[in-house]
Amino acid sequence: MKQTKTKLSQVLKESITGKAIVILLGSIVIGYIIGKEGFEPISIVFDELFTGAIVIFMIEMGIIAGQRLEDIKKVGIFLTAFSVIIPTINGIIGVLVSTALGLSLGGAVMFGLLLASASFIAAPAVLRHAIPQANPSLYITSALGITFPYNIIVLLPIMFTISTWVHGEEAIDLFNYVTKVFV
Repeated sequence: MKQTKTKLSQVLKESITGKAIVILLGSIVIGYIIGKEGFEPISIVFDELFTGAIVIFMIEMGIIAGQRLEDIKKVGIFLTAFSVIIPTINGIIGVLVSTALGLSLGGAVMFGLLLASASFIAAPAVLRHAIPQANPSLYITSALGITFPYNIIVLLPIMFTISTWVHGEEAIDLFNYVTKVFV
């Protein structure tokens, strides 16, 4: 198998100047300029219709990830462990740093979740252009098939517990809380 080298500078350039990032940053600037009043007439496109579009996109990505789960077995335990360990470290660091910066309990959990998450939208596009030899079935499947469900099912409660603890508030028994809500 022929391997080609990709320069880190090329990856960083694509990460910063890629279409998805430019559109995201441009949207933030435009949103800031037009304000709430300017957004109101176009909210149906960017608020209500966008939710449906992102749901369809995530379903498609989930189907792709599910169809390619077998590819994860081919690369062994390393990718699976990486897809769990690195988000856990990043998420906990995010909770601790954001708490030190004064974010609320919920804000710290959300910041931790952001640091723990893979970019399910921008990253595949960046990797496809910056590292064309990268195997999309591995990075899409590890992000959506392993990291995403792990973050929601396992890591989110862990970060919530850590955030509660470092904020000095009374810890919530998540198991009893969930069973009271849903039972």
